[in-house]
Amino acid sequence: MAAYGTGVSALRTNLVTVRARFTLLLVLVLLLVAALIWFVLRYDDQPRQVVAVNAFTSEEYPDNPETKSSLFGTYPHRQLIIESVGDTRFRFLLEPATANAAAIELTEVDLAHFVAAVPPWIKADPDLTKVGLIDREWNRQQVRFPRTASQVQVREGGDGLEQRALSRIDLARNCLNAGLWELLLFTEEEEERVYEHLWFTFPLGLYKQLFEQVNGLSYWSHWWSLEHWVDPARTAIRVDRLRTVPQAWPVVATAHWNEPVAARGEQARKRRNILTPVATTYRDWYRQPVRFASFIPPGRYSRAHPRETQLHYLAELTGATFRLVRTPPTSKPLGEIELAFRSNRTQEATRLIIGGLDLAMLPRIDPSEYDRGWQAPLGIGNPGFFESYEHVVASPPIQRTWYGFHLDAHNRWIDHHAVGVDGPLLHWDADDPTLLHLYLLSYERHALLNHLTLVIPNAEERS
Repeated sequence: MAAYGTGVSALRTNLVTVRARFTLLLVLVLLLVAALIWFVLRYDDQPRQVVAVNAFTSEEYPDNPETKSSLFGTYPHRQLIIESVGDTRFRFLLEPATANAAAIELTEVDLAHFVAAVPPWIKADPDLTKVGLIDREWNRQQVRFPRTASQVQVREGGDGLEQRALSRIDLARNCLNAGLWELLLFTEEEEERVYEHLWFTFPLGLYKQLFEQVNGLSYWSHWWSLEHWVDPARTAIRVDRLRTVPQAWPVVATAHWNEPVAARGEQARKRRNILTPVATTYRDWYRQPVRFASFIPPGRYSRAHPRETQLHYLAELTGATFRLVRTPPTSKPLGEIELAFRSNRTQEATRLIIGGLDLAMLPRIDPSEYDRGWQAPLGIGNPGFFESYEHVVASPPIQRTWYGFHLDAHNRWIDHHAVGVDGPLLHWDADDPTLLHLYLLSYERHALLNHLTLVIPNAEERS
């Protein structure tokens, strides 16, 4: 009987083990099926897709720095149809959510100029490619289409107001993870103001196709960093693989630390999202910890999520060098500026390099109108933060010569977003043809961090 009991017990144990293994196998199969379904849905590449849109009321988005129209929120749209119409061209159709709104369409938009991409001449260097792609994805690109543009159509319907009042549509790829995009509708009320702002996710299956078609690279080699904000800090940057240097010389650079901080345009609107006492002079930014409202998914400013900075890296200007450089795709000499800084906290030396500049194209204006100057985010071939579609098509980002880096003493990339810098703003002086004005724009361009002037005799003629 004892042997019989032992056998029964062993049989039960074996049955439990079999059941446990079967259950585990079933769970694994279900997880695999769920993962496959998730993958297929996430990377759906059907050429025509219906995409949900999201809008936020003033109460839901209290930290919105936009200048809003009196019509804001009264002409809502319920969903967006995104359709590939051939090559890299797309159609965007906003469908109305109420009887008073109209269907609004952007047609024949070439998204080759929007997708994260790098110039073809750097793809042989995997580090430059990695940093270039990430910095492109991390920086905002907002492109405007005026009402008169051939791409803009307001269909019949609604109460007719949008047919009369729409002045502009902006399509934006914001500075967060791949796929987070925006549409903004404007009307004229003394100035152009936003009457609807919509957030949506551009279909990642179509984004993957665009990325591979434009770059000639596998999306899967870069997808994680593009979709999940992977910081490539301390990546080696071999600037000599970007350009050659026929000439270089030191220049006189003056940091106007005691000058009052200027604030026009975007800086005036975003002043409310500076979370520390606003600097009176430029030097004040470097005497205290500075925090800004963060830009968080799906693309909103939030004072509840403070963004720390490391501006101490830029506290002391120790020198400046100007170089004439040559870089594909042009044989024309271009300008490069290197600014040497020292931290007032760690004494570390760093360098800010901004190059591939067509100096003759920089505006010649008075500093009181600095916001009309040329500005762009740091990176490789990055477009400006705000540009017209006409300009983007005429000057494709993938062919631009511009580059900008913040590097440590060992030529390794420093995350300028963590430091608190978006990029430079440049213009020639209205009265002195040898005087170049350079400002550094803070994280999310909330403020100007400094104002430098550089004496560069005959630079435009040499370039």
